Amino acid sequence: MGHGEYILDRGKELELQLTAPITVVASGEYIDSLKASAGANWISDANFIAVDPGDTIPEAEVNTSGIIVFEVDPTVPRSMERIRKLHAIRPGMPQIVAMKNVDLKLVRTLVREGVADVVELPFAAEEILQTVVAVLETKGHPAEQEVELAPVIAVTRAVGGSGATTIASHLAASLADDDARPRVCIFDLDIQSGRLAEVLGITPRRTLSDLLEAGKRIDASLMQSVAERHASGVSVIAAPGEIIPIEAVKAEDLARILEIARNEYDYVVLDLPSNLTNWTLNVLSKADSVVMVVEQTLASLRQARRRLDLFKNLGLDHRLISIVVNKTERKLFSAISLGDVEKALGRPVTAGIALDSATLASAQDQGVLARSIKRKSAFVSDLDGLAETIAAAVEGAHR
Repeated sequence: MGHGEYILDRGKELELQLTAPITVVASGEYIDSLKASAGANWISDANFIAVDPGDTIPEAEVNTSGIIVFEVDPTVPRSMERIRKLHAIRPGMPQIVAMKNVDLKLVRTLVREGVADVVELPFAAEEILQTVVAVLETKGHPAEQEVELAPVIAVTRAVGGSGATTIASHLAASLADDDARPRVCIFDLDIQSGRLAEVLGITPRRTLSDLLEAGKRIDASLMQSVAERHASGVSVIAAPGEIIPIEAVKAEDLARILEIARNEYDYVVLDLPSNLTNWTLNVLSKADSVVMVVEQTLASLRQARRRLDLFKNLGLDHRLISIVVNKTERKLFSAISLGDVEKALGRPVTAGIALDSATLASAQDQGVLARSIKRKSAFVSDLDGLAETIAAAVEGAHR
């Protein structure tokens, strides 16, 4: 039997596998072209919804569908939102995204979000049928459907005041600034002194407290309602507005929160407090990458050395730790050079982040990131380089 005959025979079995018809949602021109396709028998039983890629898909139509094929325009945020909304309405219904100029990196991002497959626009009736058949066959093997969880990047500091929050926020923005438009969420876990919302110039309606208080009732919908969208495209979970005891955080509650975030986003960045507690050490032990922010001072290096020794004793893989030296100055002679930092810590320096006090001060006054003020600054370039290094490392580890 040839491939075409196989697909045709399998297509005849769709009625047995689908409890409801295929629904196709796309712009009118694509719908008209598909309907005019010759030799596509399944079309007569399909539902068609002609709407622009940024418009809402009628919920009533979704509820009567067995599988949905819908147009997405990655340049339109509301269009990308369709994916999450459809998951919320029909969590178990397979989604097939249709888009122009399919990009491999974007496809990987969509699959992480739970999309079953991707087809290219304009529609080809046979391609849709083949994709639907493949999705239904995969659906019969749950182990093949497991979606890889997003990597966790934990940013910790040797001492307070080292600029780790600035590093974490700009690192998250650099990760999000990609053609594939990865979804990035940053958590301010400094529950007593967190300043992430202030640095980013946002006033959150809800905070980490809402997630912690939910306990076992937490779900993706609650997380989305708590996350505040920043202009950079990064979703922000702000620290509690009120001071709460640091030991009030339960490791199991935080683990549940982060697991949901890893299902919802492509990267999860954590801005950790200076305090080392059972739950912060638990987070560090499970992170895919640990960014240790240090400065070129004796006090910072002493504390960094002590923390690295602790991490080693706890069994944390040293290969996951990146030493990032903040506030470096391009001087020929410096009291403590990057080479001295490497000798003191017994580890290579992953990146040095240039000191640019004027740009950062201006950015924080305006509630934006430095890249919005001075895109070509040494500081922004250094953070972009760090983001590329971290992304490459975690993606390599996940292969």
